[in-house]
Amino acid sequence: MVIASEKLWKEGGGYYFETEDQLRQSPIVPNPKRLCDQRIIALLNRHVNWSAAPCILEIGCGRSPWLAYFGQQKNCSVSGVDIEPHAVELTRANLVGAGARADVFCRDAFDVKGNEDLIAQFDFVYSWGVMEHFDDPAHRARLLSQYVRPGGRLLTIVPNLQGVNKILQRFADLERYEMHVIYNPEKLARVHEDAGLKTVEVGYIGFCDGWLTASQPTTSALRRRIHERVCWMLGMGTEAWSRTGGRLFAPEFPWLAPHVFYVGQRNDGRGK
Repeated sequence: MVIASEKLWKEGGGYYFETEDQLRQSPIVPNPKRLCDQRIIALLNRHVNWSAAPCILEIGCGRSPWLAYFGQQKNCSVSGVDIEPHAVELTRANLVGAGARADVFCRDAFDVKGNEDLIAQFDFVYSWGVMEHFDDPAHRARLLSQYVRPGGRLLTIVPNLQGVNKILQRFADLERYEMHVIYNPEKLARVHEDAGLKTVEVGYIGFCDGWLTASQPTTSALRRRIHERVCWMLGMGTEAWSRTGGRLFAPEFPWLAPHVFYVGQRNDGRGK
């Protein structure tokens, strides 16, 4: 059973460090020059039908760089849902800073009855760093699929806390590690297929991300400094590798890739 993670998303909880004013001045958005972000953008381009002016929904959108990314596009309608009021305000500030537009709702995305206005309204629904915090993921994936129009697609991205990432997160903060269900592509696909979705694509994504893992305010100062230093070296090494031709040989290794993803389609309609 995973440890409850609700405290992380609250103000002062250790996940959000930026203020609203900081985000308005320096928004957090994807960087197309980063190899990991390039691969995420390529994944989105494979599954979002941009020519159809899609309606897009993010689940758990707190301070999301990708909601801002979608909101910067001119041919789609974008919405986000987050249960935590502080996270919602940060999201809105980040959108302002990025010059992006989106409707942001402070709601429980898993309360489908409270979101009847969102049911079957979206061509593409995605969550990033949400599903791994629950012990009943198939039930929750089934709930989220109700927001997808027939033939639309659901994308789930979770951290890959295996291999190097597992070692770093357990060193930085064991409690935070235990807030996660650990997934590989097969396990993530099985969860969504049990929820009634048809698998379209599943796998690891991103070569390496030195900043995937994190400590908490309760982590000792020495352990925090060691973790930050190791992550900095790993991140700089990855950047140097990708800029000197490494992108030609930067596969998604199970022991190194930062994320696991799943794309599924509702079975009661046609796809993209």
